[in-house]
Amino acid sequence: MDPKQARVTRLRKGLGIAAKQLHNQGPKNQQIWMQTLTYAGDNRDWKPEHISRYLDALRKWHYSRTGSKKVRYAWVAELQQRGVIHYHVIVWLEGGLTPPKGDMPWKSKDRKGVTQWHPAMWPHGMSNRLKSTAPVAYLMKYASKIESKNVGSFPHGARIHGAGGLDESGRCIRRWVLWPAYVQGNASVADRFKPAPGGGFINHETGELLLPEFAPTGGGFSRFIRIRTTPRKIDPSGPFSWLPSPTIH
Repeated sequence: MDPKQARVTRLRKGLGIAAKQLHNQGPKNQQIWMQTLTYAGDNRDWKPEHISRYLDALRKWHYSRTGSKKVRYAWVAELQQRGVIHYHVIVWLEGGLTPPKGDMPWKSKDRKGVTQWHPAMWPHGMSNRLKSTAPVAYLMKYASKIESKNVGSFPHGARIHGAGGLDESGRCIRRWVLWPAYVQGNASVADRFKPAPGGGFINHETGELLLPEFAPTGGGFSRFIRIRTTPRKIDPSGPFSWLPSPTIH
């Protein structure tokens, strides 16, 4: 098992399902925007908090327009040909809303109606803003460029994808998709399995423990050996919910 390949697989699964859920949450007249956030310099100018601060500013802008800080977004990092990290962000908004360009100041009005100017959300270089008609495909195109052979080239400590604004159903489905197969075969999207101390997964509501099927062998975590096969209650083809138990009269 290659840890770098495992990271890439998790990225593609998590980002893909999150983007689909975020898209499906919105109304038919939602506005979908894509922004590219680029550094003017190189990776020496990068900081791990830059993307988080951009998203915080986006929420602040959204609150000034709608009264809600909850924004539906997903993003993925990419390495440019010059080797510098930059970000691709998709934002799902209510009809009629247009997000500010990341490298431009934006304005809002206070309770008295006085205009207030705010600094650029992305003051580190340039941005590009376009409408998106295929947001999931757009994100996955860039996610597909990240491979085990280059994922280690990102700046140390860099997050390479993220999403926000999922509703409860979307969060449950994404969590299920990221579980290993032996957990998926024993849990629905409503079950609350989390990594257990020492390995495996535990249902924090019922206490049920599912022991891991593989264990590392030799040094490091590059080679694994199967130590057990966990019985599956079901052979799922995708996220599911248990049917209610029949009532016997």
